Amino acid sequence: MLTRGDIVRILPEFQDAGDDGFSWIVVGDEEKGRVDISPDPINLKIKPVYTLKVDQVELVRKARLAL
Repeated sequence: MLTRGDIVRILPEFQDAGDDGFSWIVVGDEEKGRVDISPDPINLKIKPVYTLKVDQVELVRKARLAL
């Protein structure tokens, strides 16, 4: 299950041009087979959020737990 703070990669068949130039951060926990992600780094005050199906992304790294 993908959770907030995880880093994912959009699978090539679902990418738009330039998507591979970003790290994608999960900004909302996986729910109902979907996940909200945002690109990083991006120089905008309000970051765009995209909702994808979980089968359109793959996990790169799990978020560290705050202790």
